[in-house]
Amino acid sequence: MYDSAVMEAPSTVSTATLDHISYSSVKTYQTCPRKFAFKYIEQVSEEFKPSSLAFGSAFHSAVERVQEARMQGSGVPALNDVLNAFDTAWSNETCSADVQFCKEEDAQTVRELAQRMLDAYLTYASLEATLPSQAQIISIEHSNRFCLLADVPPVESRIDLLELQGTDLVVSDLKSSRSRWNDTKVAESIPQLVLYATGLLPLMRELGATRIVTKFVVVTKAKKPVVQVLQPQCSQADVVRLKEQVAETWTAIQTGLFVKRESWACAQCPFKSRCLGR
Repeated sequence: MYDSAVMEAPSTVSTATLDHISYSSVKTYQTCPRKFAFKYIEQVSEEFKPSSLAFGSAFHSAVERVQEARMQGSGVPALNDVLNAFDTAWSNETCSADVQFCKEEDAQTVRELAQRMLDAYLTYASLEATLPSQAQIISIEHSNRFCLLADVPPVESRIDLLELQGTDLVVSDLKSSRSRWNDTKVAESIPQLVLYATGLLPLMRELGATRIVTKFVVVTKAKKPVVQVLQPQCSQADVVRLKEQVAETWTAIQTGLFVKRESWACAQCPFKSRCLGR
């Protein structure tokens, strides 16, 4: 028999403690309101860290090392250099957490995957470095806080890479993915870039840029990883839909009703036992 205290729903608590929201928090609520309450309102300790999250953070840190080298004018670093950056970040991500690996996965296979993916990314970065018109890096891991809607808390974003290419402010978001992205996946992810771009309009004007160009850089988790560079065209209609989505989600959050939604994602949820009792 499950402990009823473990399976109880989060209490109806005030959302006044939320001084900001993010794209990630909005997506979390849309996926599972119960998880949102555990993570952002009650701030419950996680039972474990999914290996995918630790991997994503460590992979971003390694790629950040590549961009830092570019900014310093020292060229594309060697594979061992960025792999060391991955190892350090992976250690930091997992040293104080119980890591839950996926089936047929362990620390060694994760590192081997990182090596393949970083090798592919370095090949891509080397080709980029040979282009006649290279972009100027403005910021790496750029933090931004802005007001999207009057009745919604400020939005906080963290953008992987900002570059200035001519009069274009280029916004890049790095993704690691089990497979290549198709048009459907790109369409599902456009709101993230729309949100980032909306918050960057003041910076665009400050830099003298005339438009914002958004792109996803997707590195696949495969035996032979590939790098996709996708530049979706965002329209004003996308901005309107984004604002509607955020407004509706915030209104739902304020109701204080955080129902659970059981799905395949529960297997990797760090609040699984507290929520489901298993």
